[in-house]
Amino acid sequence: MTEQDVEIENAARDRHQLRTLAVAVTTVSVVLFAVAVAIIYAFALNRIWFLHFPLGFYLLAQGLIIFAVFVTFWYVRVQEKIDLTRSMNEEVT
Repeated sequence: MTEQDVEIENAARDRHQLRTLAVAVTTVSVVLFAVAVAIIYAFALNRIWFLHFPLGFYLLAQGLIIFAVFVTFWYVRVQEKIDLTRSMNEEVT
């Protein structure tokens, strides 16, 4: 391997790591933002009823967990696309 090949490999690895970090930070930020919003507006949301429970209570007890699971599945799909792109680029070069 030449020095130029090593530099290209390092650049590709760095882009992959940066994309992975961006997706991970976005995922965690979205979930934490949803938790913060649910906590801040819990008393106001409790005036609305959902499945015979106050909405604020339901969101904090069940809704955010369900939301976190959906966001986790989204994260896995996006990460698989990033990894697939990286592996396809490695095969070409």
